[in-house]
Amino acid sequence: MGSGLRERVLKELSEAEVLHLRELLRRLNTSISTLKPVLAEMEEQGLVERFSHGGYTFYRITSEGRGFLMQIQSEAQQVKEREGFEELGGKPEQTTSEKDEEGGNFNVSLS
Repeated sequence: MGSGLRERVLKELSEAEVLHLRELLRRLNTSISTLKPVLAEMEEQGLVERFSHGGYTFYRITSEGRGFLMQIQSEAQQVKEREGFEELGGKPEQTTSEKDEEGGNFNVSLS
């Protein structure tokens, strides 16, 4: 459920440490009906912790949540690197310099 939203929640909480529910809604630009089920699931999984103070609801990231965030960020980086590598045909692009008729240089792709 809402894996992109879960990552955004974890990022916000990792940067702010503790956030009031209303501030979290504002930062994520989402509705309470969208966010509440995601937060409840994340709380059940031990990724975030909910607590009340003075009648207000706050959330903070847990150590499990920090570990999960680091894992998904690492996986995302690996995917980006792999996709970038595949865009090059699975090998680094090779170029060579050639001279045009006027003697100016230009690059030619060898792949």
